[in-house]
Amino acid sequence: MINIDNGSLLTTIFVIVDDWHEKQVKNTTMLKPGVKPSMSDSEILTLALVMDYLPFPGERQFIGFIRGNYREWFPNLLDQSQFN
Repeated sequence: MINIDNGSLLTTIFVIVDDWHEKQVKNTTMLKPGVKPSMSDSEILTLALVMDYLPFPGERQFIGFIRGNYREWFPNLLDQSQFN
């Protein structure tokens, strides 16, 4: 089995998700009414996908891990209740 560090996993998934979002989704969601979100769709999707790969017992622990180790990568990280 190949091991990949968490930073590389986050980066790889973000690049794939962001490229897909730019090509397939962005044009269909640009005209949505309401307040502009503080996190991008790509960031939220990345965190949701990575959460499935990392062995945390729950969302709260995962968000705490991201906040403690990768806060600079997600400067507008939502609170756990908002992420849910």
